[in-house]
Amino acid sequence: MIRVNPYTQANNQVIEVTSMDDQDRQDLKANYHLTDKFLAYAADPVERARVEYNEFTETWIIVYNVPLAVTGETHHVIQPVSLIIHHNQLIVFVTERTKFILKEVTSLTNQDQTQGVWDSVLDLLYQVTTDYFDYIQQMSEVRAHIEEHLHHHSSSKQIFALADLSKNQTYFLTGANGNLVAISQLRFQIDQGNRLKLDQQTSAHLAEIEIEARQAQEMLELNTDMVDKISNTYNNLLNNNLNNVMKILTIYSVVLMIPPIIFGFYGMNTYLPFAEQNWGWIFSIVITIIPSVFIIYKLKHDHFL
Repeated sequence: MIRVNPYTQANNQVIEVTSMDDQDRQDLKANYHLTDKFLAYAADPVERARVEYNEFTETWIIVYNVPLAVTGETHHVIQPVSLIIHHNQLIVFVTERTKFILKEVTSLTNQDQTQGVWDSVLDLLYQVTTDYFDYIQQMSEVRAHIEEHLHHHSSSKQIFALADLSKNQTYFLTGANGNLVAISQLRFQIDQGNRLKLDQQTSAHLAEIEIEARQAQEMLELNTDMVDKISNTYNNLLNNNLNNVMKILTIYSVVLMIPPIIFGFYGMNTYLPFAEQNWGWIFSIVITIIPSVFIIYKLKHDHFL
């Protein structure tokens, strides 16, 4: 579905495209002279973050990763949003899950209708980039909650929660890395060519976005490392507990192996010392205790117990 907004006071226009279909594709090609290549980028739900420029149509495309909160689930995902800039027109491609971006676009254009189209684009990129910090804070709180539970009691619930958190942070880190690459590509295009010239204030805003994107990447890398370390520590703890259990069971089996052997001999129809005496059973218990005590002493002496 295509929604064309009216021109702003600065003669800029925002075109919103939600869940583009074949008819929308044909309309965009006919009315805005978009290429199949750019439309394929915009329609791809797993397109990597990038910035490209078509010299023939004088059109820019920016693919940027947007964080999403999945309602009713415990994890978050990343999806790309495509922005195509052609002179004074900004075409925003979203899906049903990313169409909340349109509210931010509308809010930005309504706040200041005198700003240029690139100012609106950079404001949107800045907003999306800073949205990562809210999710990073949420994941940090989840990590602290899991870590606190692990200190008191370990269970499969914490294992699954830790695995989900690790997966979420991998998604976010991949998205943040892609966004940083896209911002770097945009700065390179501006610095190396005459395709786009920004004033000093807009260039400073772009540099600020790059700083925020790099900070989000570094924070996600740090949090990912911390989750990995917690996971490794937890695995080592489980292995240590398992080793302790196996060691205790092995010691028990060694110690408890002696009485059945001795009692088994006294249960046989053969002559054994003191077997005919009334107190013979006491003797069998004594000769059972002596080697058991010796084995326990030997294990302690050799630091196996």
